[in-house]
Amino acid sequence: MNQKVVQKETVQQRILNHMYNSNDTENLMDENTKIDHLVSHVREYAEERLNLIILNMIDKVSRVLSGAAFLMVLSIVGIFTTLFLSFGLAWWIGEEMQKPFLGFLMVGGFYLVVILLVVVNRKKWIADPVINAFLKNVSDEKD
Repeated sequence: MNQKVVQKETVQQRILNHMYNSNDTENLMDENTKIDHLVSHVREYAEERLNLIILNMIDKVSRVLSGAAFLMVLSIVGIFTTLFLSFGLAWWIGEEMQKPFLGFLMVGGFYLVVILLVVVNRKKWIADPVINAFLKNVSDEKD
């Protein structure tokens, strides 16, 4: 039993001597600097990855906002164009029929039919295309 204790001590002493050997200390310091460099590179990578994610989000938001602004301007111009063309058409029909109110009633009836068609087919004609356009704008696919 006494020999085992002595052998344990000598093994422990050898391990300690080996750990505190000058060459091993230099190796440990080299390992520490390598680990420090690795940690530094991982930190830089994480920061750059975060910056890339932020830039991608800014790009997607700006594309969606510019598309919405374009649609708003196009809608306003389209509304005024449709309004003036409708008045002109209603006036022309009324002059041809020699009863101006009939022209306005016919154009109003036409718009009523259009509104009914749009309401009935709103999912297929409006909701689905708008959702698809939004998702296409936000997705990573480039045109």
